[in-house]
Amino acid sequence: MTISKIKNESIDRSDITGSVLQVVTSKFQTRLNISTSGNFTKATGFTASITPSSTSSKILVTCNVNIASLSGNYGIGGRLYVNDSHISDASADDALGGSNDEGTWFTAGYQNWSNYARYTISPQYLHSPNSTSAQEYSIYVTNDHVSNGTVLINRHSYDGTNVAYLYTSKSSWVLQEIVG
Repeated sequence: MTISKIKNESIDRSDITGSVLQVVTSKFQTRLNISTSGNFTKATGFTASITPSSTSSKILVTCNVNIASLSGNYGIGGRLYVNDSHISDASADDALGGSNDEGTWFTAGYQNWSNYARYTISPQYLHSPNSTSAQEYSIYVTNDHVSNGTVLINRHSYDGTNVAYLYTSKSSWVLQEIVG
């Protein structure tokens, strides 16, 4: 496949291997309160899509997410999905730390969250979709095997009304198509 230059000349894709062809950004400001029941649950609405121009392209996925949990809950785990399928290669292997350990793309938190704690996490993954179809990326989150676990995005666990010192945050995606 060749790419046309403005001067009506062509270059071979191998001349630009590793270059960025396109960048897609997606911002998300909605406050989410996700009841996970100990299972990985989609962060509904927090997605970004890109359509690769070639099957040899790679997509550098960066997710910037502001995340918290309710006071008394445990750590948070998140997995990367594309077109609602888990990209298992992006996560650590299951059972590395014991039979209940599930591999994740990112983790945050600690036991007994503070009402005011929140993390900004920015995991990255280089995806090889081998496709020229649209790729929609999303995260699924859970709260460490807690049956009543809750994961919060873009908000603190304490979310009273008219509380000026509890800032709303914005999460985002950056998707970059890299010439393969």
